[in-house]
Amino acid sequence: MAGCCAVLAAFLFEYDTPRIVLIRSRKVGLMNRAVQLLILAYVIGWVFVWEKGYQEMDSVVSSVTTKVKGVAMTNTSKLGFRVWDVADYVIPAQEENSLFIMTNMIITMNQTQGICPEIPDQTTVCEFNANCSAGSSGTHSNGVATGRCVPFNGSVKTCEVAAWCPVEDDTHLSKPALLKAAENFTLLVKNNIWYPKFNFSKRNILPNITSAYLKSCIYDAKTDPFCPIFRLGKIVENAGHSFQDMAIEGGIMGIQVNWDCNLDRAASLCLPKYSFRRLDTRDLDHNVSPGYNFRFARYYNDLTGNEQRTLIKAYGIRFDIIVFGKVALCCGHRDWASPCPFSALLYPYQAFFLSCHSQAGKFDIIPTMINIGSGLALLGVATVLCDIIVLYCMKKKYYYREKKYKYVEDYEQVGCPPSRKKVQAPHLSLVLADRTPGPSGEALL
Repeated sequence: MAGCCAVLAAFLFEYDTPRIVLIRSRKVGLMNRAVQLLILAYVIGWVFVWEKGYQEMDSVVSSVTTKVKGVAMTNTSKLGFRVWDVADYVIPAQEENSLFIMTNMIITMNQTQGICPEIPDQTTVCEFNANCSAGSSGTHSNGVATGRCVPFNGSVKTCEVAAWCPVEDDTHLSKPALLKAAENFTLLVKNNIWYPKFNFSKRNILPNITSAYLKSCIYDAKTDPFCPIFRLGKIVENAGHSFQDMAIEGGIMGIQVNWDCNLDRAASLCLPKYSFRRLDTRDLDHNVSPGYNFRFARYYNDLTGNEQRTLIKAYGIRFDIIVFGKVALCCGHRDWASPCPFSALLYPYQAFFLSCHSQAGKFDIIPTMINIGSGLALLGVATVLCDIIVLYCMKKKYYYREKKYKYVEDYEQVGCPPSRKKVQAPHLSLVLADRTPGPSGEALL
């Protein structure tokens, strides 16, 4: 209890004030300057030069629109000779910040509502009606079981289902891809960015690009780095993959648009940079459910008025367009990390999504002073570090502690210190400092 009271009394009634002690030590002096130099390098180099810590920031407003062009031709036993244009392989025609392009498919034509045998597999093959459970419908079933075991072909029987008949058989996928010519399709990407606080806007179709140039250019990192038209095969190739391999089962690609601008310079120097990468994991050792696919149907009525449909299981590559970068205004720039929402697509075609992340910066005195104050406060770290080493780590630590700390008692409690009294006589004052010896050796007053 007494110890606690002593601690409390010391906390309430003692006051610490800094005392400056000059220590002549090469080790401590060099260490102090080295730490201060590192802190200054961090504040000036990282906070102000690299991160532009003297700026006010603004988030970007970004939009992306896309347009695909290209024609493909197929000649199969099921479809015959057919030409595929944009209206055939882009489904749906428009999406919010996205686009899908079909590259491969499994088509089941002229389906009608009825009863028919299931596709043979471990759960549908049967020998007797007792092997089929009436009314059951599994997650992988094409319909509702009727409870009958019927011939699928001359040698195999399967359970009968009520479904769209004939049911889809997706065990055989076209290799190479049915629309392998999609490798030569072109994609126009139009990206507009706007920073409302700074009233700065820019688009990736630069002012010097003419209509004639836009009709003939294809993006190339060396010869045409600012052309906004991309060849699909080249996108996949630049990411280090084969378009023909990817088009069979589909996949996900990313088109990255990087805006890294310094608006202290001319606005014409604010230019987009494009890069590409594959986003879905392609692990050959663990390749369960690879690619990207979905199903959709086209409905119609035959001559007798009966409803029919064509079921399409579509495969394709989805392309995500990711906009990011740095923009600076009035001596600065800022990383941008403000996610813009993007919608998931309902169809497994080649698709283009938008995800925008951006902020712009402009000089402002408030963040400047805050960062300067923080930097000056960080310089105190050098003093704290050197004190720890001097007072706790060096051989003469006790000597330095004695010089560092001085304990002074309360002046009022101790009383006035004894003072020198002035010696006086009735007619003269004794001045001790003026003792001049006379001829006889006596002091002269």
